[in-house]
Amino acid sequence: MPGLRFFILIFALWTASVAQADFSDCYLINECSKFRRDPASPAPGGSQIKINPSAVPTEKGLGLEAIYFNPSADFSIVRGNGKIGAALSPSNSEETFFGAPGFEMMDDLWERKHNQEKYPNQKLTLASAFDIVDRKGNGYRRYSLKAGAMAKYNTETNKINIGGGINAIWGPFSAGYSVYGDETQLQQSEYVKTTIKYQVNTYNVALHLSSLILSYANLHLMEQEELYEARVQTYTASLAMGKFIFTAAKRIEDSPAWAYNYETKELEEKQIKEEYFGGVQYALSRRFMLGALYNYYLLREGSVTATVFF
Repeated sequence: MPGLRFFILIFALWTASVAQADFSDCYLINECSKFRRDPASPAPGGSQIKINPSAVPTEKGLGLEAIYFNPSADFSIVRGNGKIGAALSPSNSEETFFGAPGFEMMDDLWERKHNQEKYPNQKLTLASAFDIVDRKGNGYRRYSLKAGAMAKYNTETNKINIGGGINAIWGPFSAGYSVYGDETQLQQSEYVKTTIKYQVNTYNVALHLSSLILSYANLHLMEQEELYEARVQTYTASLAMGKFIFTAAKRIEDSPAWAYNYETKELEEKQIKEEYFGGVQYALSRRFMLGALYNYYLLREGSVTATVFF
């Protein structure tokens, strides 16, 4: 697969280039105190970099995040040199709590939900972000602006789709916007495959109140022929208490996709679908965090997350 080899080569060269930096003791930690994710979203970092590339941390260091749910784990790796950051993730953002709805056949949807299986992975995402301006300070004297770009390689179609994003901070406020193209291949029968192409636009805003972050995100998906449209809104609150970070969120999806009823174990037509998310993370040390998530894969499941800094 030449496209996949190209992705791996580019990331290897990028990692080698940022490795030339003189690493400090901050290790991807925001102002030497905590890991800096997308400031406008307390969602897991690996989830955000596949939606808005400007969420890639640019701080010096190397970080690895894994979310484990039987029988496998989704990984994201990030490296920064203080001005530029790069990230690689060989997993989907679709059909995750903070991501876009996925496309799948009805029989596949029912079987996957019934058996509590993750949405099949087809994507490999390479993202990069850089600081346009980053002014340190207290209160409204602090401001920053980041931009990012990403490419999504589809392992089924061997096609690459691109996107970009921007993120701004001013005092306690932050906001971000991104747009990217994507595609999914469906196996309709043994001999028939269909590729669905679509565009995703997102924006998010957040308010930082000391140890509390309140955020709102809006994701809009439009199929290429404008035959399918979906919108996902998420409301998130994240609270830091000592070595703990607690997160709760509500997701409202407005789409014609079928919904799985966990009581009747059947699919039903439901335009508005609501889901809830919960998470807790604990910092075992400055370089290692463990956590537990609920409903990250929209299966009403529990999963385990770990983040390591080098």
